Amino acid sequence: MNTAVLNSVYATPAKAPSTFSLIVRSVLDALTESRARSAARELRRHEALRADLIRKQDHSADFLSQSADLPFKI
Repeated sequence: MNTAVLNSVYATPAKAPSTFSLIVRSVLDALTESRARSAARELRRHEALRADLIRKQDHSADFLSQSADLPFKI
């Protein structure tokens, strides 16, 4: 009669994460952080452009008003 001995290490599920899952997790964390930094950079560029356009639009009435007299005769 043959008897198989099963070690308890193989019977219980592994509690420590595998090396592969650690690598995948670190890659995904790095990718997420990179995307967050990129999105923040794009948001700052967009806000700066928007502020610049608003600033130009605030002064546009000075340049577009046609009721003021010209400083010279045509």
